[in-house]
Amino acid sequence: MALAATIGADLSALAAAAPLRPALTCDGETLTRARLAHRVAHLSREITARTGTGAGVALDMANGVDLVALFFACAVSGRQALVYDPAWPARYRAAIDGALAPALTVTGTEPWLGEGEDAVFPVPPAPDAPFYVGFTSGSTGLPKGYRRAHRSWIDSFTVSEVEFGLSADDVIMAPGGLAASLHLYGVVHALHIGARAVMMRQFHPRRALGLIARHGVTALYVTPTQLQMLIEAAGHECFPSLRQVMISGAKWQARTREATMRLFPQAGICEFYGASELSFVTVSRAGEPVPPGSVGRAAHGVELRIRDGEGCDLPAGEVGAIWGGSTLLFDGYACGGGDEIRREDGFMTVGDHGRLDADGFLFLHGREKRMLVTSGLNVYPEEVEAVLATLPGVVEACVFGLPDPLRGVELVAVLRGTVDERALRAGCRALLPAAKVPRRFLHIEDWPRTSGGKADLTALARLAEQAAGPH
Repeated sequence: MALAATIGADLSALAAAAPLRPALTCDGETLTRARLAHRVAHLSREITARTGTGAGVALDMANGVDLVALFFACAVSGRQALVYDPAWPARYRAAIDGALAPALTVTGTEPWLGEGEDAVFPVPPAPDAPFYVGFTSGSTGLPKGYRRAHRSWIDSFTVSEVEFGLSADDVIMAPGGLAASLHLYGVVHALHIGARAVMMRQFHPRRALGLIARHGVTALYVTPTQLQMLIEAAGHECFPSLRQVMISGAKWQARTREATMRLFPQAGICEFYGASELSFVTVSRAGEPVPPGSVGRAAHGVELRIRDGEGCDLPAGEVGAIWGGSTLLFDGYACGGGDEIRREDGFMTVGDHGRLDADGFLFLHGREKRMLVTSGLNVYPEEVEAVLATLPGVVEACVFGLPDPLRGVELVAVLRGTVDERALRAGCRALLPAAKVPRRFLHIEDWPRTSGGKADLTALARLAEQAAGPH
């Protein structure tokens, strides 16, 4: 069946076609299609009674079926769901509230959140109407709020179906917090197309593996960190129901591929690179001739260009700003944001730098705002991090620049794992120019993370400064 033009518009029809079919599972709780549609219709009526068309509704609550139902209720009623992170400190929440002034804040304790009486779905909003504000880390540490319209996610759903082969017959798991757009997208896409969605109130690798086995999960959205935790938790077990593992993050270590294939022996492995503002950018699928170090070729419907600082297209092999052109782009920032975002003629850059080879495969060099200048040489921390990740004992690595009177900045590597500094230096010297070899290596085992499971760069930079101390 063709995709509806707006998020959630087909939930009622899906329920009518197969009312008792399981739709959404969160840990031990499952909603059928009929119960999900009933709850969404009821909540959309309640939200409509309390807010105006286009209003922002802050969803300030933990993972669970209520959060999913409320998200769809906002979408079908023409409101914007502002998905807050329960882990935010009070100052983050206050800053976002002050910037966005939501018309309604839902915490999960409201008496009207129950099943309620029967209700009908409202008339769908326009495809170009905004429906979602997600949040990602800003350069100051405070979140940036990015706004998306229905059409951008509907078109992204087509990418998921073309590139990953997902359909209504799948059981799709997104085990992380829905404040992270990867997991929210996975759950919403599954329910929108009539597939079964499986999620968790809080990610735990052993419980996640239990859900995969119990419900016959066939497709898994996962971050590199979550994948590594699943591998470690599984021991010698394997889970043959999975046919597709979709990994988001350019830093996935290829050396874990063999372990992943043992864990999910029937699954194809598909990596994709993207951004909250761009959606999908590149895809790397099993069996494709992806060169080592590349993040893949342009995703379905995406055109890539590399441009210099003047906005001129660069030839293959030259490094510049990565520009993506597609119908998947975000509307703009609801709050925060900086001058790294530029648009022109249907293309956009978020400040990532890279190069394309002659066959159209993309190689990332790093983010413009993270670029460091040491001893007069431009250094992308991501390049050094990628080398460190290949060295024995290194589980994770982040590289920062600390002030240095001689070089301008000195490179400091923050590492998690069991490492030998002498061996690290030798390994770096064999693979990097001398100026790109970190001057200091700091070991931090208690690794701070964002709600999406990624390294919290702001917190790690503070730890690096504290641990490095004075010269």
